[in-house]
Amino acid sequence: MAPLTRRQLLQQTVAGGGVLAFAGCTTPNVPGIADGESVPKPFTNDAYTGSYTTAGRWVQDGHDGGRTGNAATTVPQGDIDIAWLRRPGTDPHSSTAPIAGSGRVYIAYVESPDDAEYSTTHLAGFDAESGEQQLDVDLGIGRAVGLALVDETLLAVTRGPDYEQATLTALARDDGSTQWTDTIPDVTGSPAVVDETCYLATRDEDNAVYAYTLDGTQQWRTAIAGECYTAPCADSEGVYVGLTDGRIAALDATTGDRRWSKQIATPDECCPDIQGTPTVADGRLYVPGIAEELVAAETTDGTVLWRTTVVDDDYGNAIPSPVVTAETAYVNTHHGGVVAIDTADGSIRWRSAESGDNQPPAAGDGGVIVPRNDSVVAYETSDSRAWTIEITVPDIGMAGYVMDTQVALAHGMCYVGIADGRIYAIGSRE
Repeated sequence: MAPLTRRQLLQQTVAGGGVLAFAGCTTPNVPGIADGESVPKPFTNDAYTGSYTTAGRWVQDGHDGGRTGNAATTVPQGDIDIAWLRRPGTDPHSSTAPIAGSGRVYIAYVESPDDAEYSTTHLAGFDAESGEQQLDVDLGIGRAVGLALVDETLLAVTRGPDYEQATLTALARDDGSTQWTDTIPDVTGSPAVVDETCYLATRDEDNAVYAYTLDGTQQWRTAIAGECYTAPCADSEGVYVGLTDGRIAALDATTGDRRWSKQIATPDECCPDIQGTPTVADGRLYVPGIAEELVAAETTDGTVLWRTTVVDDDYGNAIPSPVVTAETAYVNTHHGGVVAIDTADGSIRWRSAESGDNQPPAAGDGGVIVPRNDSVVAYETSDSRAWTIEITVPDIGMAGYVMDTQVALAHGMCYVGIADGRIYAIGSRE
């Protein structure tokens, strides 16, 4: 879930607890764009599919269960362009972040036919190299939340039209056939999967964390003493959830027992104090706070190691989930650009000159990719900008709604998911 500004938080409240995400993405060199046309026709640019490799996966939102956003794949370099573009269905919107693995890219999206009483959610799968659509599965009435891929199983999380419950569906990766489903109260965000266990956090009156095995068995449910706002992150030892009052609730990954609960983020009276999903890596939690800060804490007991203010002035813009590599945490900010922070001591290594946004970046070998409302930008491991793909947000009469653009790195390519259902693959020339 993208973090909210003060104004956007009020819009969410008016909308009944869910932020509708609509966006557009076109580039000047995409064939088929005419003046006033917001959605280009699907195409494949064979010269830029040459960078595709079979290696590299991005199997859940944030790459892995820790939400590190750090993939063992090469960031496209050199002569960069769009390799292919697809948009499934007839009226897709509110799509999830893309995931990639086993030669396919997947998104879930909402379809709104004119004669339907409620919107239906679909799972779409595309050949990761060519973009050919190979899968389209009707998941029923509701809204798309998130996906995860574990071996031969796809996990899809959807929520009902009344935002009172959510459904976890397990499907066969190859043909999309349903293996099992279970229903729980409404969730805070996409699933986190570690060691073949799926974790989900619920909100509103339930406020709990659920753990499922891949055969559909609910292993445990643990209530959280506080209001959940973020999706969970997890490692082999624990599951961690950010609460609206700035605390982190830490649970044992195997049993669900409460390990600790501590105030990590600096409180702010205006809004939930933790809006971006925390990241866990190498025994540390990295928590984005509403007070324009990133906080590092020990996973064992919540001891704060350092606290870094990433923007000098308080603009009221929560920062999104950070990307964490072995030495650097990258934070995308509205007013402070992309900020690279030393994970050892919290010192700022560099920041980009360009303004940022509040979507999580993605890191790979040779750089970090930053999604924005109007572009996708790649930086080297410094403030040196490597390349930019421009995005045009269409005029769809939805001013004020969140324009949601998210990226995944896999197969030597960058996959860009747009909230109106479009998915792009960015590659390098052969």
